Amino acid sequence: MPDNDRAAGPDGRQGVEVLALPPGRELPTETEKWIVDGLVETMPGLQTRQLFTLRRDMLTEADYVVVGVDRERDRVVSLLTSHWAPIPSGRSCLHVMIQFVGDKYRNGPVFGESWSVHFARLLADGRPFPEVIALKTYNPVVHCAMSAFSGHPDISMYPDLAGKDGTGEALAAEVAAALAPGAPFDASLGVFPGIGRPRDLYRERPTSYVPEANAYFERHAAPGDRVLCMLHVPTRDGAHSILAALGVPLPSGRG
Repeated sequence: MPDNDRAAGPDGRQGVEVLALPPGRELPTETEKWIVDGLVETMPGLQTRQLFTLRRDMLTEADYVVVGVDRERDRVVSLLTSHWAPIPSGRSCLHVMIQFVGDKYRNGPVFGESWSVHFARLLADGRPFPEVIALKTYNPVVHCAMSAFSGHPDISMYPDLAGKDGTGEALAAEVAAALAPGAPFDASLGVFPGIGRPRDLYRERPTSYVPEANAYFERHAAPGDRVLCMLHVPTRDGAHSILAALGVPLPSGRG
């Protein structure tokens, strides 16, 4: 196991330790290989090695890199990376570049622990909680995971699958232009057509436990498309609700 900053959350039930590593641009080549090899082994349903061949930037350009390590095998079984993406309005925007959990580890606490360690590291760096959290995905599970935090009245989720709230479209267009400059984007649906690399990342169309999410992604996203999923968290109370759900103390000040 490589050195890390010891922001860790051990999970005794699954034998997984969640660690915050140095920023991606500081990762040694052997650490990159260790991460990718572990994910290839634990996620056979994805074209994982091809993904990292095409999108090595998801590691090298990351400001935050959080891995889950199976201690018994010294194998990476989850990865969360993100970086700050400046947008014209000046809102703080965190671009989540990747969030993977190996097949056999998805029903445990690795996902939540990864986000807890991630935000604890971000706040320890003196950064405010982001007003916007955004990512591009083909997986409706991701939308469901993000929307679970949108129950607070100060937090909004985009896209609104019911189609009743179009107020996020202007912000979505602004964020989309920052995350994928020059790429086509349909703000009414949240879809980047044909932007996926590789196009066949998923060997089968992923599904969630929410029929509405599955139907939305199936209706609007072809295999090469990606959907912009975005949380808007403009208030301290909203940020506090997310951090509290993840078990991360809120520091003094806004975030």
